[in-house]
This record gives sequence, C-alpha cells and structure tokens, in this order.
Amino acid sequence: MSDALSAIQKETYKPGDYIFFEGDIENHFYIVETGVVHIFTKDNMGKKIPIVDIVDGESFGEFALISNSPRSATAQAVTDVVLVKVSEEGFKQLMSELPTWAECMLKSFVERLQNMTEKIRDLERLKSQE
Repeated sequence: MSDALSAIQKETYKPGDYIFFEGDIENHFYIVETGVVHIFTKDNMGKKIPIVDIVDGESFGEFALISNSPRSATAQAVTDVVLVKVSEEGFKQLMSELPTWAECMLKSFVERLQNMTEKIRDLERLKSQE
C-alpha cells in the first residue's frame, strides 16, 4: 500500500478555480475531501451544460483515466475545495488492494451513468415536444 500512498497528493482550490478542462489529457483522478466541485460541458454555443456536483467523499476524473482518453468535461470548484489527487499507479494499487473501495467506485459509476441516461431521456422528451 505504500506505493499507492506515494502516488497520492492533496490539492486545494478556491471557488471559481478550474481543476481541469474538457479535452485535457491527464492520468489521474480526484477524491473530494471537502467542498463541492461542479462538472459540466458546453454546447456548440458555449453555454454550460451541468452534469453533476461532486461532494465530500465522492470522486471524479476516473473516466478519462480508465479509458485513457481526454477529459470529457470540465471540473470547477464551487466552494473552497480540498482534493486528494490519485495517479494512475495509485488507482491500480487501490483497486487491487481495497476491494471494498473498488466496489464503491463501480457503484458510483453506475449511478452517474443512470443519471446521465435520465438527462438524455429528458432532453429527448423536450425535443419531441418542440
């Protein structure tokens, strides 16, 4: 577990600070120790499309890490935020050494996918009413 601990850093952000931008290429993810982080994307006109607010104990940025692809959204601090930044090596170590944590991570993925699916359905309903 000492390898995983060396792959973990704490970072702090003020309200309005950007943590990463859509399209960034990075190989780590974050766990919110305290605060609120807003995850969003933008439409073709540059208007923000909210995805989710991440709070204490929740994580974000894993999708890009797992899929080895650019960030699919932007992350911005809403409040003062303390984050635990976990590298790819740390992530792999945590997944193998902490099966309960890995299970919680997978449940979080499922919840987010369900929420995104519901938002897509809502958008489709709105489009069909126009």
